[in-house]
Amino acid sequence: MPRWQTLTGIAIGLAIGSFIAGLAGARHPKPPPAGPILSECSGHFRELVIHYEPSAREVVESTYSQFLTALESDVTVYVVCPTHAAFDELLNFVGPVRCRLKPIAVNHDMTVWSRDRWIALGPENGITTLLHSPAEASAEIWPARAGDERISGDIARALSAAVVARCAAFYFDGGDFLVDDETVFVAPRVLHRNIQRTTPDKEHFITDLERTLNRRVVLLDQAPNHHAAMFMVSVGNNTMLVGDPSLGRAFLPTSASVPFPELAGGPDFSKETQHLFDAVARQCADTGYRVVRIPTIPAADGRSYLTYVNCLIDRQGSRRFVYLPFYQNADALNAAARAIWEELGFEVRPVDCTSTYRQFGALHCLVNVLSRSTNDLAKRSAGN
Repeated sequence: MPRWQTLTGIAIGLAIGSFIAGLAGARHPKPPPAGPILSECSGHFRELVIHYEPSAREVVESTYSQFLTALESDVTVYVVCPTHAAFDELLNFVGPVRCRLKPIAVNHDMTVWSRDRWIALGPENGITTLLHSPAEASAEIWPARAGDERISGDIARALSAAVVARCAAFYFDGGDFLVDDETVFVAPRVLHRNIQRTTPDKEHFITDLERTLNRRVVLLDQAPNHHAAMFMVSVGNNTMLVGDPSLGRAFLPTSASVPFPELAGGPDFSKETQHLFDAVARQCADTGYRVVRIPTIPAADGRSYLTYVNCLIDRQGSRRFVYLPFYQNADALNAAARAIWEELGFEVRPVDCTSTYRQFGALHCLVNVLSRSTNDLAKRSAGN
């Protein structure tokens, strides 16, 4: 074959290859840059996300009613629900509210646990990224969990001008992360889910997490086998609240005739469980945090907690609010927890979580935060 024909063939081949690559790039555009994972203790709520599924009404009715009616008028709450009829049902039992409630009807099975579906990476160029796990735990045997896998995409489609969804390169639940302005604390179970699956070792995993989340990562060495927000919360000012079963024990009634919240298998005050809570407190202190302990009562099932850290923090200028789980028939325990939060400078807004703790979660598990306003955002808005 003459040399000119060979060169022509190569040129045509390169042109075709470039054309095909261009088509592939058009079908799979590079995702927009993402900011850091949202802090849980800074800024005022702008947009929240909850799920409502009618079969779980008894679980969430009291909690949603008290929480939603306490929110300010400048907060938007997106209600992900299977149908518009489900949204109407929620409006009916919640009653009048000041916040703005907007439905996202998804037309598929789902659970009410909004927190675990995704984490929000703060706005970059006006776009918030919802990062979701490649798969939900138990999705293969639980249709509602399989439906939950789709919800970050549902939200992104509904809010397409401001939100994109992206699949993470690692497995997680949103509740596995506890975030403040500088650091992401990560429950040990995240490493266990990913080691030799998506990452070769702990060091590589931490590096990858820091690159993805754009914050320093502290992987907890030991902790209760639950979501991080069940046993710890950062309250800002380099201060960490960590649950303490030994403090909770003092509030158990001495007589069985005295009403008290039911705990599956009874309370767990074992040395092993206390050690896990204490290990979290020690690691936070070693990381440079001031640690404050707060009463908690874990159940023997390892999943049900009377916890006062599974909460939501909202900052409005110099005022700091905490939406704090309270439990029926636990008045003294509620009061002790409230006093600790007030001592830290918070205004407490109690939310009844009696029906939710029996299903292994509380307020933080039910409510996810899509965006917060900060002083910088407020100044930019004022300047515009």
